[in-house]
Amino acid sequence: MQPEKIGRYEIKSELGRGGMATVYRGYDPRFEREVAVKVLPPELLHADPQFRVRFDREAKIIAQLEHPAIVPVYDVGEENNQPYFVMRFMTGGSLSDRIKNGLFTIADATKIMEKIAPGMDEAHAKGIVHRDFKPSNILFDQKGEPYISDFGIAKVTQSQAGSVTGSAIIGTPAYMAPEQAQGDNVDGRADIYALGIILYEMLTGKQPYEADTPMGVAIKHITDPVPHILDANPNLPYDIEAIIQKAMAKDREDRYATAQELVDDLRALASNVTTSPGAAKRTTVERPPARQKTTVAQQKEPVQKRFNVWLVIVPLVIVIIGGGIFLFNGNNNLLGGEATSTIPAPIIEAPSSSTATEAPLPTETLPPDEPTATPAPPTLTPTATQPSLPVVGGADQIAFIKDNNIWLMNMDGTNPRSITKDGAPKFGLQWLSDGKTILYITGKTVKTINTETRVEEIITNFASSQYFEAFEVSPDGKRVAISLQRQLHIVPFDLEQMKNVSRKSDLLALNGCFFDEATLKAGVMDVLWSKGMDLVAIKFLAPVGNAQSETMRIIDVHLCNESIPLRKDEFPAERFPFKTNIMSIDWDGDALFLLNSNERNGGFGRLYLYNTVTHQSEKLNIIGDCCYRDARFTPDGDFVYFAFQDINKVDGIIRFYFVPTGSLSVPANLEPLPLGDDFFTNRKESPQPAFRSVQD
Repeated sequence: MQPEKIGRYEIKSELGRGGMATVYRGYDPRFEREVAVKVLPPELLHADPQFRVRFDREAKIIAQLEHPAIVPVYDVGEENNQPYFVMRFMTGGSLSDRIKNGLFTIADATKIMEKIAPGMDEAHAKGIVHRDFKPSNILFDQKGEPYISDFGIAKVTQSQAGSVTGSAIIGTPAYMAPEQAQGDNVDGRADIYALGIILYEMLTGKQPYEADTPMGVAIKHITDPVPHILDANPNLPYDIEAIIQKAMAKDREDRYATAQELVDDLRALASNVTTSPGAAKRTTVERPPARQKTTVAQQKEPVQKRFNVWLVIVPLVIVIIGGGIFLFNGNNNLLGGEATSTIPAPIIEAPSSSTATEAPLPTETLPPDEPTATPAPPTLTPTATQPSLPVVGGADQIAFIKDNNIWLMNMDGTNPRSITKDGAPKFGLQWLSDGKTILYITGKTVKTINTETRVEEIITNFASSQYFEAFEVSPDGKRVAISLQRQLHIVPFDLEQMKNVSRKSDLLALNGCFFDEATLKAGVMDVLWSKGMDLVAIKFLAPVGNAQSETMRIIDVHLCNESIPLRKDEFPAERFPFKTNIMSIDWDGDALFLLNSNERNGGFGRLYLYNTVTHQSEKLNIIGDCCYRDARFTPDGDFVYFAFQDINKVDGIIRFYFVPTGSLSVPANLEPLPLGDDFFTNRKESPQPAFRSVQD
């Protein structure tokens, strides 16, 4: 029976009823406005003594959500043992209603997505996951503006390292992410998955998975591959396929990290779509490979992990209530550790024959709870006569990538300037020993540029090869390690001689070292030198269970081809968990490696430090948990420069920092290099810093 009043609110009619709540159209006499009153069933209070505590907590969660794209909640309360929420009454219906009226165009779907994406990202930035995102929870006002509703049933996810949620998961099977259906911990990427399903439904008029029971649908989210949207609607532009595949990736590490990232790709596609879908331009959605190296091999279909459905059904208690499904899960443990090192103050030095510059410099201070180590601001060491460049970690210049061009700046971030203008993708930046030449790779071509004259020169081109992924000059400048066709060549490095090299046979003729895939039992994708140049670290794909994982291996190459290279270490697969591809890797040439995961924007992720002596790893939290990119040791190994993009903010600002290597384990307040928040305009930028060693 419909109540006449709930609290002070006069009930006019019932708007809808589901497993979790009944929604009424009401009237607020105090403010003389219509409202929606969502009443939760009294059974929740009787069945769970802790429910009232959780309800009070969730009411506080709702108060955090203030965004133009989220339906505002005016009030919360309890009437006759029934908790209720009071929300704005939305008169424009739901997205579910609009989907029933016909298919959306790419442009129309984009308009809705770009309105709600900032609201979703705002909630995720506050640690709030919707968990039941679906078309009926996207409501429209009288002007047709979309809003996200029902964030009131969200649970706060713990942001501290090592703590995870263990409460019941709420969701609707048709829109449930695989990890949610398995009872695992969820984060904002579960909502991104649901957003991908909603987009699929808007463009095809149907849901991607269908089964006879809700449980059957949930299992398909886990076991079945992502459907091809072009099979459901072949009139769509070709590149919508990549967007759907990424949004609905089974592994959340492969999904968009934010709703805005999805919208950016969708907006790019919409801007290219013409009246003839076949005439649409191609829109690149795939994430770049490690260190922005362009692998020109044909792409293969992703390997599907084998899955035993009973691993889902047996351990989980599944309770179907109306249109909702509850899955009970336990806790997981995350990799963690403690750090007790004392932070030294970063010192920026000037060469002995010069006077230090007076550029603004980054500072580093400890948080208040670390009174035992309070470093002084970095200082310039003054010396004698004429001004020169500041020195950090044995380097005085940084080369880096911005907008596909090479830029230079001082170690303190001053005087940034571009030295190339072609805008072609580049990677593998290296300073040569003369201190004025930078070597880099573009496509399958190795080029150099003189930083003084700006003259560029082609050194070699491996156009006939399927794979060309690394060209690393040794620290003494006498040899170069090359990954060609996933085989490792170590040959003498001579620029003039290299101009005659264009294929494997040319490299073999140089009488260097050659390690094929059979010898190494690995296809080499990247290579780094040790300081002593007797060891190299290679990246390759190693079998892990039924899949393959990017792995680093240190091998001894000082005997060249006289024996099979001795394996010194292999990680992360055999040493510590690392769930994504290795998006960037750097080695101090001695014992320390920096590995970067992929969480967002094609390569920003979590940063790990690995010690080859102790075989211990640590997830770093220098200025935040995520997201880091392209961390690099300075030439003497005493400092680390890195790019950072805060995952808790939706602005996508990229900032450059540096920190003493000895301070990596201790969180600190750092000032970024003074480039300005608008310096990097592409939020997927991969700076790839390379340092010029101070010349003797």
